[in-house]
Amino acid sequence: KGELNRYESIELARPVLVSNRKALLEKWLKEDKLECSEELGDIVQPHDATLALSIYLRANAPAKVVVCFAQSGQFDKIVLYCKKVGYNADWNTLLMQVARLDGDKACEFALSLVKEDPPLISADQVVGIFASLNLVQQTTRFLLDALKDNKESDAHLQTKLLEMNLINAPQVADAILGNNMFSHFDRPYIAQLAEKAGLYQRALELYDNLDDIKRVAVHTEVLNGEWLVNYFGNLSVDDSLAVIRQMLEHNAAQNLQIVVQVAIKYSELLGPQKIIEIFEDCRCNEGLYYYLGSVVNVSQDPAVVFKYIQAALSTGQTKEVERIVRENNYYDAEK
Repeated sequence: KGELNRYESIELARPVLVSNRKALLEKWLKEDKLECSEELGDIVQPHDATLALSIYLRANAPAKVVVCFAQSGQFDKIVLYCKKVGYNADWNTLLMQVARLDGDKACEFALSLVKEDPPLISADQVVGIFASLNLVQQTTRFLLDALKDNKESDAHLQTKLLEMNLINAPQVADAILGNNMFSHFDRPYIAQLAEKAGLYQRALELYDNLDDIKRVAVHTEVLNGEWLVNYFGNLSVDDSLAVIRQMLEHNAAQNLQIVVQVAIKYSELLGPQKIIEIFEDCRCNEGLYYYLGSVVNVSQDPAVVFKYIQAALSTGQTKEVERIVRENNYYDAEK
């Protein structure tokens, strides 16, 4: 007998599948004895997805073909198939279906869709779908790839990527910021989130406002000392002086070592008299002694030498006082 019509094919397929004789159905399909239709594919689908796909392909049921490809992870075939048959798929719905099944596969699929020319789905739409399912890792992977050209037009997505990770995975955000991959995100907003997450170095790298910098720079217990000392090289003279004053006022015992290092490194730039004034205002004789001890031997200013002698006396360093009086040419004996 020749090919059965659509209705006959469906009616014959039902009992064959119920009696688990799928091989017989496959044989009839190979011999072109059944008319392939979307309905026939729907009946076969619960029993054998691969066989259903072949039926949908022959029945020219593109919507079902695309879903089958997606469910089986054959994402590379979906776009090719749609182009071949001229089918305009609902990519949003399809990506949502895939994302519910497998987040990692959905990430691959989304990247393939946005890289089409023109893109079949926007990065914003992908982020919306992934965010609705709380797929933080997959959204991160997708955006790191999709935003790698660092375009100004993607500023909001750069901000979204950093925001999401600063809230959910601060160490990932720390690594992203450390790689300097992006430059168009909302810096003040991301700086605030970095501060809240305890990423004080990243916050300082992003903050421009002096009050913000003063508030964060006092956390020397967690900031890398060498980095922080070098960071002062980016600040203006007035801002640097304001920050070291804040550090001493906030917690002199904790912050003294860093303040002394900053004072020594930038002494000429900041001005010894202004540095001395800050140490004195904060009643920090120890800091003053250590700072002046590093500059007194190269300074030709009698006032600096005198302040060093005062600091040495107040900290009980009498031998050092004797040495300076004996050796220093700029010592003012009258004072």
